[in-house]
Amino acid sequence: MKSKLLSGMFLSPTLIGRKRTPVTPGRRKQDLRFGLLIVAISMAVLLPIVFLGIPNGADLANHMRFAQPFLEGIQSGHWHPGWLAESNDGFGDPRFRFYPPGFYYLLSSLRVLFGGWYSATIVAALLISAIGGLGAYYWARAICTPTVAFWAGVLFTISPYHVNELYQASLLSEYAACSILPFAFAFVERVCRRRSVADAAGLAASVALLILTHLPLAVIGSISLTVYALLRIERKHFGATLIRLGCSGLLGLAASAFFWTTVVTELSWIKGSSTDPNPYYDYRLNFLFSPAALANRNTWYANILALAAIGFLLPGIVLVRVWFKNRRYRGLRPALILSVLTFLMATSLSRPIWALIPKLWEIQFPWRWLSITSLAGSLLVAASLPKWKAIFRTHLRPRDLVVGLAFALSLAFIVSEIVVDCDYLNRTRFNTMAKESRGAISFKDWLPVTARELLHVDLKKGKVDAGERSVVLQSWEPERRQFQVAAGPATQARVRTYYYPHWVATADGQQLPTRAAEDGAVLISIPPNAVNVTLEFREPARVGISALISFFGWFLIGALCVTHALTKKSRSQAANPARHSVLLANSQ
Repeated sequence: MKSKLLSGMFLSPTLIGRKRTPVTPGRRKQDLRFGLLIVAISMAVLLPIVFLGIPNGADLANHMRFAQPFLEGIQSGHWHPGWLAESNDGFGDPRFRFYPPGFYYLLSSLRVLFGGWYSATIVAALLISAIGGLGAYYWARAICTPTVAFWAGVLFTISPYHVNELYQASLLSEYAACSILPFAFAFVERVCRRRSVADAAGLAASVALLILTHLPLAVIGSISLTVYALLRIERKHFGATLIRLGCSGLLGLAASAFFWTTVVTELSWIKGSSTDPNPYYDYRLNFLFSPAALANRNTWYANILALAAIGFLLPGIVLVRVWFKNRRYRGLRPALILSVLTFLMATSLSRPIWALIPKLWEIQFPWRWLSITSLAGSLLVAASLPKWKAIFRTHLRPRDLVVGLAFALSLAFIVSEIVVDCDYLNRTRFNTMAKESRGAISFKDWLPVTARELLHVDLKKGKVDAGERSVVLQSWEPERRQFQVAAGPATQARVRTYYYPHWVATADGQQLPTRAAEDGAVLISIPPNAVNVTLEFREPARVGISALISFFGWFLIGALCVTHALTKKSRSQAANPARHSVLLANSQ
């Protein structure tokens, strides 16, 4: 009886079932209280960063090398810059066009507000951590009681994989995308249960933000969301729900069209993994617990991280019989299935699936599926807490101690190996690193297909070399260069910029032929007479059209939310005319 009472305090059949509970003032206060607690805890998890400095993970310098010129491009009038001009010792690369800009819009905004990249990065981490915890609470709140939802938010915030993204790996964009994922699951849950227009709009916004923040997690997330929707959709409303889910996905694609249309159209213009592929990024060599992973230090560490994740999620996973046997917990079954399936996707057992799904191999690292495992598993662990509390009080067995020990060891790993064993950069060291990261050699896959790596490029020539003809530089901006070439024999002017089809050269209103040199630099055909040449990066009409589509996509998302709020308010007033009259009289 005591065990049932404890379970009832945490898991209400009404909340885990399909019935919709009314939103009362008391519930709003409770949600607010738990939300504030989650924000406080999520920020407390990042206190080492606040006091010790920013973790110097492997990807930190790459993020700063992107963020700084990205902000400068925005400030110069390019709201979505198209060319990273300073990389590769000034030859540039088109990385801006292929790497999602979402995190960098956030970081750039915070840089303007706080006046420095160091402060902006810390504030961004704090915001993302809090958003992730609140997202997990929001998802769990649609299924479980507020107490369980609270613990789900806390557990996701401190889960090994999620904490490691920030502290050890500096996967800042992936860390941000992981904080968007729970909102996507929450809105799928609400669309399947309520089929509300506002929930459909929220799902569309979540899908768009995922695409604009991290493409591998957008792919992983879309597959996981589809599986979750199929598990949660009600048969009697299958058609209506499916239409809403499909429209949400299309609206999310529209809102992010300004980015992904360029990726799809121009992907064949860069080297990518199709040219001289690096085995380090071969997904077949990066499965968890496979013999091939022993030769890859990155995946070797991921194996240890996966073991920590297993220990962390074990209290929820071992109660599988409870989740399936008792109808009270049917709302948790999809989370359990998702936890198991996504973990298997990170192992070689899922190899046939990787071979069947197009482009899935471009995720490169199967252990990225642990992001979904951590999220869904945190909900299970939170829901299992009352059960474990009852077990430890009334019927403790030796095997139960093993589960508790595994969870404790996982927490110890998070503290000692992820948080404590970290190289923290104070403000001075961070600013030095950020400054030195500029102009570095870019990752080979971002180079145009015609470009040779910098090691094989002639760096002795100036910004413009026209042979015997003299050149006077007039301006040199990231996406626009002007120079004057003296009269002389017709020649080819070599510009210190990698060739890309969007570079257009003109002189006296006439377009000049351009092509790629042997090393990939831009060659411009110069006529015999003296000319003023302008070389500029011109976006095709497609970019403007897709930007317009994105604008209307976000406008429609906002309009749907506002319309829903107004409709809800008018219904509330119609249902309570007496109360509305009293409020109106008091306002006068």
